[in-house]
Amino acid sequence: MRTRIKEVLGVDWFDGAVMNCTWEGPRVRDILLAAGLDEHAMQGSVAPKHVHFANYGGKTQADEWYGGSIPLERAVDPAMDVILAVKMNGSPLPARHGFPVRAIVPGVLGARFSGFSSQQKDYKILPADAVCPKTAEKYWARIPSMLDMPINSCVAYPTSGSTIALPSSGTIEVLGYAVPQGALGPVVRVEVSGDEGKTWVDAQLEDGGKDASKWTWVIWQVMVKMEKGKGKRIFAKATDAGGNTQTCERSAWNLRGVAYNGYEAAFDLTIL
Repeated sequence: MRTRIKEVLGVDWFDGAVMNCTWEGPRVRDILLAAGLDEHAMQGSVAPKHVHFANYGGKTQADEWYGGSIPLERAVDPAMDVILAVKMNGSPLPARHGFPVRAIVPGVLGARFSGFSSQQKDYKILPADAVCPKTAEKYWARIPSMLDMPINSCVAYPTSGSTIALPSSGTIEVLGYAVPQGALGPVVRVEVSGDEGKTWVDAQLEDGGKDASKWTWVIWQVMVKMEKGKGKRIFAKATDAGGNTQTCERSAWNLRGVAYNGYEAAFDLTIL
């Protein structure tokens, strides 16, 4: 949002921080049930609502330890695949990826917990009238933290600002990936445009998309017709099995700059 629309109060993640691998470990649901949880029982006068995770391995900017929480119904739903991973890609979990155990909550962004001072003003989609810290103050306690990530796509090649020699075919190869929204994957279609969205061509999904799970990205490629010139752009938009799609060139602006999923993906290209 900072580079495409206007300034935000947030950290630049550019095309995002996404990783796909194979995780192994027990389901959080099974651990909670084995520990005696009755998901429908009352704790005094209050029903259990959240599962909290904590990491005491290091301090954060404003707290003594780092944590996150998810709704209880998500943790105990077998279809949500929430696990405590002890293996990654068939091997014991490496230290830099969370050894000895790491909470894996597919489809959910990794930093969200309103109980921590470091996150009470993070990862929240504020309304349009919150344009500065002062006007945002009344919303922090009222707006819930984000949970599911929105559907999104990324053009990995060519990169923004690059120069490309146009082949005699008049088309260039475009490569990228796309991720579904929350638990509503997999991505079933990616469309790409080289003429400002006037026409779109369907990209080919790796393995036809057959091996994609509802949680994982899909890798795609396509040949796109381009015209010579400067300031050219390539748009990419994805659609998932839940019917979610990227509907506009640029997302609506919000102060924290989160949940951007506009389909303008590569810009300022020079085509020779």
